[in-house]
Amino acid sequence: MKARSSLSLTLIAAASLTACGGGGDGSTTAAGSSAGGTATALAAVGAEGASVNVDGREISLVKVSETRVSRTVFDYVYNIVVKNNGTALTNGVAELTGAGAGTTVLRGLVPLGAVDANATATPFGTITIRHDRSLPFNVSAMAWSVTNSAAPAYRATIPTEVAAAAAKISADPQIKALLDDQSTPAAAKSRWNQFLELVRIPSPSREEYRSAAEIHRRLVNEWGFSPSEVMTRADGHVEGTDVNIVDGQPVYNACVMIKGSYSSRPDAQHYKGQYPKVLMEGHIDVVNPETQPPASDPWNHIKLQPYSQAVVETPAQLAAIPTELSFDSSNRIIENSEYILASQWFTNTTAAQNGGGVRIYVPGYGDMMSSTSNGFALAAAMKKHNIKPVYDIWICGTAGEEGKGNLAGMKQLYGFDQALGTGSNPLNFVANFGLEGGGIINFLGSYRFEMRFTTPASPGPNRPSAAEAMASAIAKIADVKTPHELRPGAPRTTYTVGRASCQPVPEGGTEPPSCSLEVDMRSPQVATLNEIRAVIEPMFQAGVSAENARYGRTDGSAEAVGLQLDWYGLRPAYVAQSVDNPAVHAGLQSGIATGASTTITVGTGSSSLNDNVPANTGVPTWQFGLGSSAGGGGGHAFWEWGTRGNPATEVSRMHRALTGILTVSGFHAADGTIVPPSAGPIGRRTREVVR
Repeated sequence: MKARSSLSLTLIAAASLTACGGGGDGSTTAAGSSAGGTATALAAVGAEGASVNVDGREISLVKVSETRVSRTVFDYVYNIVVKNNGTALTNGVAELTGAGAGTTVLRGLVPLGAVDANATATPFGTITIRHDRSLPFNVSAMAWSVTNSAAPAYRATIPTEVAAAAAKISADPQIKALLDDQSTPAAAKSRWNQFLELVRIPSPSREEYRSAAEIHRRLVNEWGFSPSEVMTRADGHVEGTDVNIVDGQPVYNACVMIKGSYSSRPDAQHYKGQYPKVLMEGHIDVVNPETQPPASDPWNHIKLQPYSQAVVETPAQLAAIPTELSFDSSNRIIENSEYILASQWFTNTTAAQNGGGVRIYVPGYGDMMSSTSNGFALAAAMKKHNIKPVYDIWICGTAGEEGKGNLAGMKQLYGFDQALGTGSNPLNFVANFGLEGGGIINFLGSYRFEMRFTTPASPGPNRPSAAEAMASAIAKIADVKTPHELRPGAPRTTYTVGRASCQPVPEGGTEPPSCSLEVDMRSPQVATLNEIRAVIEPMFQAGVSAENARYGRTDGSAEAVGLQLDWYGLRPAYVAQSVDNPAVHAGLQSGIATGASTTITVGTGSSSLNDNVPANTGVPTWQFGLGSSAGGGGGHAFWEWGTRGNPATEVSRMHRALTGILTVSGFHAADGTIVPPSAGPIGRRTREVVR
């Protein structure tokens, strides 16, 4: 394919442009530009070399697609890139209102969102023009306006074609058949049993290999997939990514593919051999236990406790509960009286309290095996009912979301390099759908450092101390002012000096061999996160140097306290520039189409999820939830528990998620028509993959 190029439009004569505001027929959805991709926008219609601009703002066009309408008439779809002038936009909108004789603007409105002064915006929206090639393209007649919209900044502009697609998909007979099947008592029981059998498997962060292996086994032996459709390996390898090791360890994701039709098209675009994909994922790791248990007792014990009893306070109290679920040697649930007790479902906690419900104690009940397990149940149902997308859909159980997992599963899938802080998106995902619920689009970033202060080779009195060096570093860090404290109005930025500990002093010794310190820094924006890091990170060495200087020791010598980095964690930050992208559109409109929601407004809060990685890489994200719980508590604690909720809620949530995902991926409908993908075929990235 030709190398991708774009053409800036620079205003030569202001009189040749109109300055209309408002109007338009709505924005379209995301469309990527092909790497190695497309002809320049204007060159495609015979206007190579022409130039124009709007109020000092440069607008570049990159062609996404062209479609022949008749012998000489073609429709062209373009992404736009706007280089702003010195005036910031709080909720900007770019609109192409006219393009001269022979050219019709079919869609000209593109939401830009917030754009800083002199910054560049790369919105997901597209414009569409229709041009008759028998006539010359009159570039001087292109009329643009860039204004601030009066609409709330976090209210999405849903394209009419997205609304139509979601409505069609949600009502499709194939989708209805799948949902009817999942609504049967047998299917509800199957999902429940599957959840119990998966959540029973201990799955500590970075040691998820047992859960991944069981999912791999079931994908082929029970859920209807061929080995070639399983995209992950037992050793943690994923073909096609450029990141298979994170923090020196394998990554135990478990992914399966629902094959789409797009790659067989003669005009199919790809990114370095990878055709477009939509990802639906939920993590399979837990905080507790921190490591795999011994072979003598290798399973989680699923304990049952009446609501009339108080929630446990200690591991000993939990272990002492006599009632627990039983499993056979093949890890199949035994349907005895305890199973019947646990399988009762309720609409809420009050109903469970009054109706004889029980707390079901097991790590990962709510966070988040119930939703992840149902993600695989949905994958199996899609396979069974031959649901055919246009783009490939990957359904993954991801590793490393909790604790020191460092978002390893997502970093593998998105080729995220910690040292560079960039993602190559080597598998070419065009949208990401998490299964933690919430509809979050802003993501709190963090840096986490675990530093080790080491004692001199010959420790003793009147010599530097690792403990004192650590204390000195803590004291220095405690005086640090955050950007928010220094500059009112700056994004809220925090830091925490976490666990500080020392190894036991050896028998006969006077000093611990080493001490370790954990420090966590958080901010919703990369710039302020980097700012606080630049201040705090040198404090570790400053504490060491101060302690060595007290005793006249030279840093790095055998008689000096040393410093080493034991572990570095990065959750990349992201603040949405605009709410208008394919994932948000599909997430919101799927709620409307299925009756689950009526809103087109997105919350302004931020959270820290798996989505941090794709969002920071440039891939739009949304979260659905597939579980159903009448109550729960103890998330991330040894006493995590839940009570079964209404199975019908799971089915309605499947309906919404399936509608949203297929809206983005495209769908072969029962009537023989094809609902086109709402996202372009080339995903975004912040680093090019090297192949």
